[in-house]
Amino acid sequence: MPRSGSTADRRDFPASVPDKVVDAVNEGILRRRFSAGQRLVEADLVQELGVSRGTVREALKKLSAAGVVRLEPHRGAFIRSLTRGDAAQLLLVLEALCGLAARLAAGAMDDAGHRRRFARTAEAILSFESNPEGAAFLTERARFYQTMLEIAGNRELERVMPLPHIHLFRTQFHGMLSHRDLRETIREYQEICEAILAGDARLAEQRMCRHIRRTGERIQRLPDSAFARDD
Repeated sequence: MPRSGSTADRRDFPASVPDKVVDAVNEGILRRRFSAGQRLVEADLVQELGVSRGTVREALKKLSAAGVVRLEPHRGAFIRSLTRGDAAQLLLVLEALCGLAARLAAGAMDDAGHRRRFARTAEAILSFESNPEGAAFLTERARFYQTMLEIAGNRELERVMPLPHIHLFRTQFHGMLSHRDLRETIREYQEICEAILAGDARLAEQRMCRHIRRTGERIQRLPDSAFARDD
């Protein structure tokens, strides 16, 4: 399960207590326990996670610096909501990064165990074709990307992938997409998986980039109410 940082970060540096709180909040966003715009109550986090209020405050400052929450004087911390511009800029970055990850993963398919491992991940995400609306699909989709990143084997790519913002994006918009939109998403994943499993690096990158662009088109068709307002 991907959390606030990459697996490369976790191998290099043991998580501090505030970082564990950061991870818990990011996982809560991924699992849709926290929604865009929701207020995070310090006392609730203290009780739920068994940490001090000072630890929670330090974690919220880290989340604010990462652009995951916004801190408002005298009001507290709120899960960030993305504007249209935020979503478009994030997808532009993801097109490049995820395209690279797909290309590298396809090129690594002949390495020991990689094809078998990725085939299991592909089977899991494609099993949601008839029911892609639920939170379980979001969890499996996160696992799909994490597996692809790990197989790609580029630690710098893992470091720069903006996982917390991806979680925000999915949580904010997933429930607003139509069943048709989500079925199209599954078909795009099928095409990506086929290219990666075939070891066709160029085609895998092309298909992933096309998927990200189509995701942007689907998101931009949503009404203004789906987005935060630009300040």
